[in-house]
Amino acid sequence: MNASPAIATTSEALTFRAMNTEWWITAPAARQTLLDRVERLVHESEERYSRFRSTSLLSRLNVERSVEDAGMAALVSRALEIGRATGGAFDIRVGAAVIAAGYDRSFEQLPAVASDDRIAPPVAMLDIRVEGDTVLLDGVGIVDLGGIAKGWTIDRVAELFDDAGVTDYLVDGGGDIRARGRDASGEAWAVGIGEDLAVRLADAAVCTSSTQRRRWATPAGAAHHIIDPARGQSAVEVVTNAAVIAADTATADALATAVIASPSALGAATALGAEVLLERNGAWEMTPGVEGWLA
Repeated sequence: MNASPAIATTSEALTFRAMNTEWWITAPAARQTLLDRVERLVHESEERYSRFRSTSLLSRLNVERSVEDAGMAALVSRALEIGRATGGAFDIRVGAAVIAAGYDRSFEQLPAVASDDRIAPPVAMLDIRVEGDTVLLDGVGIVDLGGIAKGWTIDRVAELFDDAGVTDYLVDGGGDIRARGRDASGEAWAVGIGEDLAVRLADAAVCTSSTQRRRWATPAGAAHHIIDPARGQSAVEVVTNAAVIAADTATADALATAVIASPSALGAATALGAEVLLERNGAWEMTPGVEGWLA
């Protein structure tokens, strides 16, 4: 399941591929120089936070066990905050478990049957500390920022637009969306969720997560990329699709992962001010506040 803009004006849209997905950004008042900066920012973010690039800042952190970088420190700090708030349902320490499940390279490069014969250490064996601008790792395991980095990047794009005085925009990074202001018709931005639902966003974000999008075969059966940190394995598919509406995209991104990894995180999501839509057994459930967002 992906969220997607229900109103498309391709003549005003910037489109490109990054972070293994398609990006679609519309900001009618933005100058081309600003749009060029936006695209550079997204590509630079991928170069910094991808675990599939051996030269990335994240790979350096996982190998050297410490990096000094203000942006990385801020991102990891936010990830740790959400991890604590969700009781560990969202946990960036699942990197070794994702690899052990067979997701050891960029998704489009996975073989027909991925190896799952590796054993991942429990996430509790890795300690992450942020001291000023320095991130330090102690213990066994690696960090995976895949559940928050795209949302974090979208928020940085939104900051570029805000700082430039652009008041109407929609940023869609593969179904993770942040919108501000109005579309060309003067309405809040309409964003489709699945086939039958749509919400309107004027200054908010919506992110989706699904066990159906990135899944692969292993000798033990099907696996997917959303890891239950408590088990260190692909989450049991109680919830197959989730969409989270929040004030910022990083929070929505992480919480969409958390409520699939552990549906008990729903309470934590609402405590953080988010609204949630879940699909269980083919039927949608939603928190009471979602109704006010529906298109």
